[in-house]
Amino acid sequence: MKSIFSSAFVLSALSLAVAFYSPSAIAQQTKVSVVKQWSGFNAPTAIASGGDGTVYVSNWGGNTVERIAPDGSRSVLFDKISSPAGIAIDKTGAVFVSSYSGDYIVRITSDGAISRIAEGLATPTGMAFSASGRLLVANRASGEILSIDTVTGERRTLASSLSLPVGVVEMPDGSIVTSQYGGRVTRILPTGEKQELGKDFVRPGVGILADGNDAVLVIDNGAGSVRRVSFDGQSQVIGQGFEGSSVALGRAVNGELLVGAWGSGIVYRLMPAR
Repeated sequence: MKSIFSSAFVLSALSLAVAFYSPSAIAQQTKVSVVKQWSGFNAPTAIASGGDGTVYVSNWGGNTVERIAPDGSRSVLFDKISSPAGIAIDKTGAVFVSSYSGDYIVRITSDGAISRIAEGLATPTGMAFSASGRLLVANRASGEILSIDTVTGERRTLASSLSLPVGVVEMPDGSIVTSQYGGRVTRILPTGEKQELGKDFVRPGVGILADGNDAVLVIDNGAGSVRRVSFDGQSQVIGQGFEGSSVALGRAVNGELLVGAWGSGIVYRLMPAR
């Protein structure tokens, strides 16, 4: 990257949250298949899945957000955003997208209503929701992780003095982990204590996911791989061989990992080798 609302839906979203926190089956495999799932994107930067199985991709170079329905059909969700970067989906199914070059975040509700919920940011990149429903934002240029109330717009700074943060995720214990383009992967505990996890990375990218209670999956943009790092220091590559520069990392509703690559414009699927 640039050096940068139905009861059925709620039940699906709850199932999805459980899948997101559960240790990935793929991390237990010694052999992983990397499959080209979709192509034709223009710098896919973030990937998120809705509770109904729809996959959303921020198409940075195309200034669009695309959606892929469970039946494989593709459409443009939103096309009036400059350099869309992070994507996060709340419990109602609303999609939140950060504009890296515009320094704002938009909300797109399930009925198509669009609104800006934050402005005046500093190249906001990756995003994720906390357990309390606040939006966590990697505010790259300021070196901060922000927490935003999506209703009132109230902001808090959860961490600062970071090295170009581009991704963030909250863990079940309330700690947050951020991937940083400057070479670090840092866990920030509720006490403010920091734990550095990025010693094996070349350049962490936007994509980062919780994997169980004590590990994260992170894109290593510099090495072209996906790496799993646990809080006890264990680290392993679980996927590599992507055509182009790997940037985005998401998880489908079935638990399989999705990786977006710049250059090739491909979204890959990682699955246990048969």
